[in-house]
Amino acid sequence: MKTLKLRYLTIAFALFLTSCAVPAAVYLGDTYPVTNNIDVYYDAKDVKQDYKVIGHLAIAYTPDSEVAKKLLSDKAKTQGANGIIIFQVEGNNANATIRADAIKYNK
Repeated sequence: MKTLKLRYLTIAFALFLTSCAVPAAVYLGDTYPVTNNIDVYYDAKDVKQDYKVIGHLAIAYTPDSEVAKKLLSDKAKTQGANGIIIFQVEGNNANATIRADAIKYNK
């Protein structure tokens, strides 16, 4: 009986930990050498340099905008982007997704 209780407690604790996990960013697009700095925009017309969209990013909704920016920026850096344009939150809070474009400045 104690083993069964311990098993249920372990499963409940594992479920709790996974529900508190930070959402991972998903990327679909081209990859370039890693960059160190990312410019964050909220509208394409705010980008004052010529650029091309190299890919699309998405993360599960988080109400903390700083966490969202960090997750998106960190993933964009690993893909070689110079900036991101955060443009959309889709769905309701339980299943919402924050989307952004990864951009590379034209030289």
